[in-house]
Amino acid sequence: MASDKKKNYSTEGLNSRQEVQDALASAGYQPSEQVTEAEAALKAQQSAAPGDYQSRYQDQIDRTLNDLNARRAFHYDYAKDPLYQQYAQAYTQNAHNASADAAAQAAALTGGYGSSYAASVAQQAYQQQIGALNQAIPTLYQLALDTYDSGGDALVSQLDQLNTQEQNAQGRYQQKLSDYYTRLEQLGNAYNTAYQQDYGQYQDYLSRLDTLYGNYAAQEQEAAAQKQQRFNNAVTVLGLIGDAVQIALSGTTGLGSLAGSLVNTGYNIYANNRAYEADRADTAWNQQMQEKQVQNAQAQQKYDNDFAQQQYQDKLRQQQFNNQVTSEKLNIAKGEWALKQSKAAQQAQKASAAAAQRAAAAGASGTSGPGSGNLNVGKSGVLGSTAVPYTAARLRSQGRSDAAIRTELLKEGYSSKEVGEIMKQLNS
Repeated sequence: MASDKKKNYSTEGLNSRQEVQDALASAGYQPSEQVTEAEAALKAQQSAAPGDYQSRYQDQIDRTLNDLNARRAFHYDYAKDPLYQQYAQAYTQNAHNASADAAAQAAALTGGYGSSYAASVAQQAYQQQIGALNQAIPTLYQLALDTYDSGGDALVSQLDQLNTQEQNAQGRYQQKLSDYYTRLEQLGNAYNTAYQQDYGQYQDYLSRLDTLYGNYAAQEQEAAAQKQQRFNNAVTVLGLIGDAVQIALSGTTGLGSLAGSLVNTGYNIYANNRAYEADRADTAWNQQMQEKQVQNAQAQQKYDNDFAQQQYQDKLRQQQFNNQVTSEKLNIAKGEWALKQSKAAQQAQKASAAAAQRAAAAGASGTSGPGSGNLNVGKSGVLGSTAVPYTAARLRSQGRSDAAIRTELLKEGYSSKEVGEIMKQLNS
């Protein structure tokens, strides 16, 4: 390929102006193998441009962000908490058992008869168990608050992880993008360098043709001038000879000069025609050279990296803008969540203290419990929806039968309906 190129751009063997003209007519820029290969590498790189960035995490980020923003303000009702209901059932049963045991022990100390001391002891044992239940309420509030906080914190943590993964993915994409454009610029510069060197050699060839054409044209002009001078000299001699002959024959002059003038006029016409043709050839040459230069200038395919760099910067700016928007959304969501947490902590603290205070006050009056917060306690201090008298609790602790207990209750003035309710509570 190099030898062909050297031959194509050689002016050897051009021995006349016509041959130079023919060489210009067939002269056209043909890229060398080096230029062709550089161009192919550049086009391959251009076709391998990375597509637009496609996030694998943005949808997850948006969903998680929505979940965090959609979290309601903290709310907790211990009376509806299944865990509190389990506590209440266990503590109530313990209170029932403790009250009965205390009543039985007190009755044994008083000879088996009911007394205000036994009732007081039973009530005290009951209140100790109910007090333990009331003390659990703040703990339940804290558990509910911890559950509320952990749910939101888990979303925040998930957002941070997703955002980190998104940033890492963007970093890898931007590195890939940077590598692509760096390589594109390198190949573009390599192509431009090869093209300029190769096209420069072609321009040199055209310049040599132009110089050679001028040389041959000058040589032709010089040859024509010399021929004109020889002709003029010959005509002058011819004129002198003619005049001498004419004098010798007739004693007159003018014939030789006339003949010389006629010949000279004819030659001048020829010379002027030749000069005219030469001017036409020079004009055609200049036009052809100018057209060749214009055509080749239009054919140049110099790689311009400005547009590629603009695309690169545009992509980076767009990604930076998207990141700023996402970052602002995350910061706003985290700020709102922190505010919800602060309010939730304050609400839980106040609500748990108030609930514990209400439960304690209701328990002291014998009316606190798990259903609506009320535990019904009879005058003996034993648990029941209808008050379970101390007598019934004491007799049951002694192993007395239901019939014996009913008899005692009827003696104490309870109606048959009340006795039935008391026995239901006692046997529940």
